[in-house]
Amino acid sequence: MTNSKLKSILPALIAGLVLTTAMAVGAAGQTTPAPPASASSSGVTPQSVIDLILRDNPGLDSYKAHAHLDIRQVNFPWLHPILDGSQFFSRPGFTTYDFPHTPAYLKGITKVEGAVGLASRWMRCYNITAGANNGAYNLTMHPKIRGEVREMDVVVDSHEGTIHHIDWYYWNAGDHVSLDQYYGLVNGYRVVTIQKSTIQLHHIRAEGNGSFDGFQFNVPVPTPTPTPTDPLHACDN
Repeated sequence: MTNSKLKSILPALIAGLVLTTAMAVGAAGQTTPAPPASASSSGVTPQSVIDLILRDNPGLDSYKAHAHLDIRQVNFPWLHPILDGSQFFSRPGFTTYDFPHTPAYLKGITKVEGAVGLASRWMRCYNITAGANNGAYNLTMHPKIRGEVREMDVVVDSHEGTIHHIDWYYWNAGDHVSLDQYYGLVNGYRVVTIQKSTIQLHHIRAEGNGSFDGFQFNVPVPTPTPTPTDPLHACDN
């Protein structure tokens, strides 16, 4: 397996709400026609759901945690990296992972940045519809700029604003990534303590399990890479 294909697997399994190349909306291509953001019959709107997400954990600006990731490819060549390192979060949704020791076949993939969970960008980056079902809000999101991802579906707790599930559907038939997140209450903050991922991209099939502990809140964390000023690229990362 080539290093470039591994780069497409690892971000999808590492990043929380997703990220980098496997999750990117992409800047190249045509604008995707879609309806504007709209409310459901229950009255919930995309903006109201996003506002709920952004209000979660008042007083939390950043944290550092120990990250343990177990990634298992379920088809040939059956790769099974187990990674230990650090996760860094900064408001409103930037996440950085730093794994100082990785297997030789992951050479060069030690740090990963992502902003899939950056809900403050969603209205600019996606055409969104919202709905409500069984105590959760559902956002169906179509990128405004066509890239690899065709649709992103997000499940949000209607009381706490926590993101519990994300599905990414790609233009390539059959390609799909899913992420489940489980939360714990640590020092009064709701944080993701367990993640479970499945990934199907081209011929790659893999499963990932992540756990996070040792949280340190409101501490200095790495500065995210600046967002490109070109609006066509602002949704890439």
